[in-house]
Amino acid sequence: KIEILHSSISMSSWYNEGVAILSQKSFNQVKACDKEHFMSTLIKALAALAAGALTAYLLPKHKKGKEKKRLSVGESFRFLAEQTGTCRDPIPVYYYRPATWTEDQPVFISFPDVTRRAEKFERHMESLAVKYNMLIACPEFSTKKYPGARWYQEGNVQDKEGEEGTIQPRNHWSFDAVNHIVAAVRARTHAKGKVIIFGHSAGGQFMHRYSLLDGRADVDAIVCANAGWFTMPDDTTCYPYGTKGLGLSDADLASAFALPVIMLMGSEDVSREQPFRATPEADAQGKNRMERCLHYFDACQKKAEELGVPFNWKKGVVEGAAHEGAKMAEGAMKLFCEEPLDETVGM
Repeated sequence: KIEILHSSISMSSWYNEGVAILSQKSFNQVKACDKEHFMSTLIKALAALAAGALTAYLLPKHKKGKEKKRLSVGESFRFLAEQTGTCRDPIPVYYYRPATWTEDQPVFISFPDVTRRAEKFERHMESLAVKYNMLIACPEFSTKKYPGARWYQEGNVQDKEGEEGTIQPRNHWSFDAVNHIVAAVRARTHAKGKVIIFGHSAGGQFMHRYSLLDGRADVDAIVCANAGWFTMPDDTTCYPYGTKGLGLSDADLASAFALPVIMLMGSEDVSREQPFRATPEADAQGKNRMERCLHYFDACQKKAEELGVPFNWKKGVVEGAAHEGAKMAEGAMKLFCEEPLDETVGM
């Protein structure tokens, strides 16, 4: 820096001296001694400029911008640029950080149910975040960006909802959003502890299809809770009830079965009231959500046995929970928390 400053000063003085000579008379009119002095000054100025430029090039470069700040305690909000969906709108992500949470503690990323109300669910989760000392992140999948079941629950795998659609290229699927969200939350929170992704109801459908078809996020658990119906590992049945036409290889299925998936059921989630899919194809999986979840888990376990590959999935029941997102989320949190804290600590 000192060299650059010195060169700049020298160049300025030499240049100004040459200009002063020319300002008095034209170059052809100056005396021979002035011409010689001007040429000498010009050469020195050019040399100084070259030296300054070289020094600036060799000095260490400093990146622009500042390191992203850590999340503050309490509620916060960030936008995430996301290319999937019907438009280029960013995804809002709602955070809650308990005062007692540190980077070594778990991060719980909750994907929305059919209401898509991420902010509302995040606020319902705040007391649980404090109780289990987990940082909460709730991304919002708006109905504008991800309209209907096709874009959210079914992952935009087809160009139409249901079995009449045509399978689309993988880069059209919505599942990449999960990978982007996980990476962004990890970067924003500087997380060093466990990262759990969770989806209830419609979110459970999205999570189970993500884990079966495209699960690549760096997470410690994928919790699929109270999904209404499933995509079975059956290449003779068309999507979304089966995997026919998706081009899933045995290696793809083996990768899916190796993931840390947890299928979570509410013991009281046995109602067929709306919203509930009562098609013949869905009823073939079971008469309620619990039966269907058990049927899906058993089918995947059997497929893994047929392929001779490890099956790392687990299943669990949250006692006393019906089709209730907060109770199911707490059931999932308990799996990763040895001892709950006093609920008033850290509020």
